[in-house]
Amino acid sequence: MKKVFLAILISVLCFIPFSVNAEEKEYKTLNLDEALKEEEIDHDFSNYKETDDQAIIYLFRGKGCAYCKKFLTYLNSIVDDYGKYFKVVSYEVWYDNDNAELMEKVGNLLGQKAEGVPYIVIGDKVFAGYAESYNDEIKEAIKKQYDSKNEYDVMKKLAESSDNSEETTTTKSSDTTALIIIVNLLFIAVATVIIVLFNNKNKLEIMDKLEEMDSVKKTKKGAKNEA
Repeated sequence: MKKVFLAILISVLCFIPFSVNAEEKEYKTLNLDEALKEEEIDHDFSNYKETDDQAIIYLFRGKGCAYCKKFLTYLNSIVDDYGKYFKVVSYEVWYDNDNAELMEKVGNLLGQKAEGVPYIVIGDKVFAGYAESYNDEIKEAIKKQYDSKNEYDVMKKLAESSDNSEETTTTKSSDTTALIIIVNLLFIAVATVIIVLFNNKNKLEIMDKLEEMDSVKKTKKGAKNEA
């Protein structure tokens, strides 16, 4: 009986789910200097440095993309006057699937689908593509983000959104797991009762058989004595 009960218990436990936290992805990024080098754009950053106070330009680009290169060239041209206001975090998306998925998530969060590159995000301002006619708007967005006391960082917002989603999923998963455990425990209890009853029934049948055999023996013995 113990072996049967143990086998049932092990079988049930195999179906109880265990939650595993997914590892956070690490995305490959380049700063402005690295992106310019990758696109082989000549530049001199002797008077440029990145700081925590600068507005972040999130640039989703494709390596070799002509319009992406034009945008990088434009940023390089305003470094002397505007370099103190901005820094670049560049994500290559043509050859990096994780970065491509991130671009899609950012587009969905901002309500403007990312359907091509360059896809440029400065604060909550999106530039889908690049043309020289955007230059004044880009500088305005950089300055606005730099001066903002409550600057909008799309990556932080995305992380918060993901955390809330994971928390909701974890809660639902925990509730489901608890329900499954309760059902399994009930199953074990019912199975145990059935096994006990079945075992007791077998014992009674064996005892009846033994009594019957004993009665037969006594009858035969009595008949033999009479003879």
